[in-house]
Amino acid sequence: MLPLILAVAGTLKLAVLWQLHGHPLLQPRPGLDSAVYLDLARQVASGDLLAGTRVFFVSPFYIYFVALVLFVSGGSVTALQVVQVALGVLAVALVGRTARFWYGERGEWVAAGCATATGYLCFNDVLVLQSAVDPVLTALGLWLLLQAWTTGRWTTLLAAGAALGAHAINRPNVLAWAVTAVGLTLWIGLRPGSVVGGKPAGRRAAWSASALVAGLALVLTPVAIRNYVVAHELAVVSSHGGLNFYIGNNERADGAYRLVAGITPSIDGQMRDMRRVAEQATGHPLTDTEASSWFYGQAFSWIGGHPGTALRLLAKKVAFVFNAIDLPLNESYAYYATDESTLLRLLCVGPWLLLPLGVAGLWIARPKPDVGGMLRALWWPWVSFIPIYALGVAVFFVTGRYRLPLLVPLFVTSAGAVLTVWDRYRAREWKPFGVAVASIAVLGVATNANVGMDNGLSAWRAEMIVHDIGVRRDAEAQALLEKTEAGYPNRSLLLYRVGSAYLARGDAAQALPLFERAVSLAAGRPELELGLGRSLLGVGRAADALPHLQAAVQAEPRNADAQEARGLALAFQGRGTEAVAAMETACELDVRSATARLNLAILYAESGRLADARARAEESLRINPDYSRALEFLAALPPR
Repeated sequence: MLPLILAVAGTLKLAVLWQLHGHPLLQPRPGLDSAVYLDLARQVASGDLLAGTRVFFVSPFYIYFVALVLFVSGGSVTALQVVQVALGVLAVALVGRTARFWYGERGEWVAAGCATATGYLCFNDVLVLQSAVDPVLTALGLWLLLQAWTTGRWTTLLAAGAALGAHAINRPNVLAWAVTAVGLTLWIGLRPGSVVGGKPAGRRAAWSASALVAGLALVLTPVAIRNYVVAHELAVVSSHGGLNFYIGNNERADGAYRLVAGITPSIDGQMRDMRRVAEQATGHPLTDTEASSWFYGQAFSWIGGHPGTALRLLAKKVAFVFNAIDLPLNESYAYYATDESTLLRLLCVGPWLLLPLGVAGLWIARPKPDVGGMLRALWWPWVSFIPIYALGVAVFFVTGRYRLPLLVPLFVTSAGAVLTVWDRYRAREWKPFGVAVASIAVLGVATNANVGMDNGLSAWRAEMIVHDIGVRRDAEAQALLEKTEAGYPNRSLLLYRVGSAYLARGDAAQALPLFERAVSLAAGRPELELGLGRSLLGVGRAADALPHLQAAVQAEPRNADAQEARGLALAFQGRGTEAVAAMETACELDVRSATARLNLAILYAESGRLADARARAEESLRINPDYSRALEFLAALPPR
């Protein structure tokens, strides 16, 4: 039966890959994690085996995994996704074999079937993100630990340690579980009658734990050495832990990812800004690890000053981990499973079902007493991954991607819960049957409760609207806007984004009514006033545009775009001196603006300052050598 289930799993995963691999929102885009991983992997594949000269900011396992596949496949991202699909099938197989250990053949079928029918796994298989390999690394580590604890073979202990190490350098939240697993191995080795190592209890425990630690060190040590060699800093995995800890523990934290003042909300922005913000605060240069430590210090300072609030926040984050909602980061599963016509709509198993079944299964599906007590002795150490990993996520902040490894053991315990309920029903054991059903029902209500968080559906619809406008699919964009606007949490922001997309393609007439509606909802917002002013300028209504642009400049005097647009409006009104002053200010505020310099050149030329006009136009061309309007303007100027 398992081979058939795996064949179905592979077919479904490949079908989802075929349906989504060309989706415009899933293509690696500058600033997102996927683009950063691809860039680093290509760097490694092209010969830079150390991947730069800074401490790893992102988790290194996925960088080298991607690099290996790209090197072998000649740089094919599709090949990478196919390999990830294959690893996803392997994860299903390992889940099934682990469930067979606890519940026999029926458990294998149920657990593997649940994993196959979980759309969230199929979705992550096709992403260029480290979450694509989290399920197989989790399943492999947990399966190898069981084998190591029951057989005592040093090779299996070593392999289990290496698997835990690989998972830790892919998902650092696993480090707490890796350390705990060493302690659990010691405890199991000291247990009377344990088979681990075949030696007396004391030596057996020390020997088995040492083998596990050796496996961990085999993977973690090269990463630490690389970080020291390239950056002369001690870092076991990566340097982003302090910032992530601060994101989840500060006065504005709410349990999910939230913006940090001064930090660009992208991986490359975080890499750039983390040190800059910490250095500005301390007043002296910092290394990556020192900047991370500074953010840790800020978070711990807040926790120490607000212990009650911090504890309530931690409890809230734990509740998020065990809630059915998928908190998005980079990608919203809710969007692809709801709005796109893919198999994800049919693959309906997910946290909404696995959390109540799996958590209930921890107790109601625990193994019955067995000869020697081996199963009972290993059960709680093995399932302790669930609370320990959950806490490892909750101490930072919660997203669906970070929670993904938790689903792997929940497939197993969910299978146990299903079989327990079925067996109690068939045996007409009504009291334990009722207790089991009631516990699952109560947990179902708790884990599916509305916690007031956003699953990203509206935000990703907005992304699709902007994309459709960019490729001139206006009918589709308008239809999706009508579908999205009513339920969007911030309508003025949505209208601003859509209007800006029309302005970006040069269609002020389409943008104008959107900005008018946005300003009617949130008058005085400088970005909305600027957008409305630019739209009015674009349709030739400079007089109407000027008050809105004045308001934008008054609110944000250092906004170069607002100063430039105001300068244009003043010029169209025949107020040349004021226009020149505004445009000069725009050039001072944005030293990389080619358009502001050309507009200033035109204003200079109109006032007879030809030498200054030529100089500003030449500056514009140095910034943008392909700027055709600047070339035409220079060609039209009289000779020197």
